[in-house]
Amino acid sequence: MPSRGSAYRAEGNPTLRTVCAHCGKSIPTEVGHAHPLDVDLRRETWGLVGYHAALKTVFATCTACHDTGWQPPEFERGN
Repeated sequence: MPSRGSAYRAEGNPTLRTVCAHCGKSIPTEVGHAHPLDVDLRRETWGLVGYHAALKTVFATCTACHDTGWQPPEFERGN
């Protein structure tokens, strides 16, 4: 029976996690769509691009903050 994630992916390895740039919630470092075995899982991490100290930066954001419309400083929307 297929199981969720593996030791080489963030779901199966607690050391492969980061925190949401807005609320501080622990989220996987993987940004993207779920693995084919995990099709029922919703994307948990969103990489939003903004600026920090005048440098373009990717801000890891949880689904809850993304869904409420939070944007990093000087947010740039992709084409």
